[in-house]
Amino acid sequence: MGIFGTTYGAYLTAYHLNHNNKLSAGALVLLILGILSLIVFITIYIGYYLAQKKKKNTPVVPKEEVKVEEPAKEEVKLVNKPRPEYKSEYTPYKNNSRYDSDYSSTVYVKQVGYGPILRVEGNRILDMRNNTYYRIEDNMVKQEGSGPLYEIRGNQIKNTFGGYLYELSGSNINKVFGGFYASISGNYITLYDLSVKYEMTGSLSKAQILAVTVLLFGKY
Repeated sequence: MGIFGTTYGAYLTAYHLNHNNKLSAGALVLLILGILSLIVFITIYIGYYLAQKKKKNTPVVPKEEVKVEEPAKEEVKLVNKPRPEYKSEYTPYKNNSRYDSDYSSTVYVKQVGYGPILRVEGNRILDMRNNTYYRIEDNMVKQEGSGPLYEIRGNQIKNTFGGYLYELSGSNINKVFGGFYASISGNYITLYDLSVKYEMTGSLSKAQILAVTVLLFGKY
């Protein structure tokens, strides 16, 4: 385009000067555009040529291979260590949230000076005051013939759809939100003010103790 514009523009300009003795605006514009196009083309070409020449003369430095030393793998030997024997923090009661078959004998809970109140037979508890049976099943305490009443969670017992009630802590029975309430010593449960004392004729599991606690002291 630069060559055509320059050549044709120069021809028209010379033609009009020779025949009309004046410059043609169109011929002059075409000549100027042609010259500018040639200048732009030559500039771009020279720049491209110099860049290619510089790139060709630049030596390519090979990248050094970086060797990564892998640490020696140590042979791992698996040693079967004996599992530590679990010791209950609460003796002679088993620290188990479910009824344990070791406590399958019948145990009576008596109020000292009065007589039996509860009869515990495995996972069944009879409240002898109103002849109502309760059953411990999968951390739930249910009234037979009805639905679940209480839920045992670890060392605590709570209403099924309510708040926490009691918890076992060492030899103490605490209200979860009220502090110390009773103590357990041997097979005796004694109220905090020593006003009432209960005797158990045998050992009970933790789940049985929590269920017995609610049945003795209520939901307060």
